[in-house]
Amino acid sequence: MIGMLAMTASMLLVGWIIWKVINSKEQGDVDLQARLDADDRRAAIGRGENPDRHPRDD
Repeated sequence: MIGMLAMTASMLLVGWIIWKVINSKEQGDVDLQARLDADDRRAAIGRGENPDRHPRDD
């Protein structure tokens, strides 16, 4: 039982560390942000929304 809890805790810790490393690399990546914005725009068009209007502009 304790072994299973330790394994779960270690997997959570490793996952958290990987998540933090990836976030720190993505945060300063302007090219990645531009691609994500373009993808959001295409998705909005695919849903029939106006991509130039922000959803909070209502």
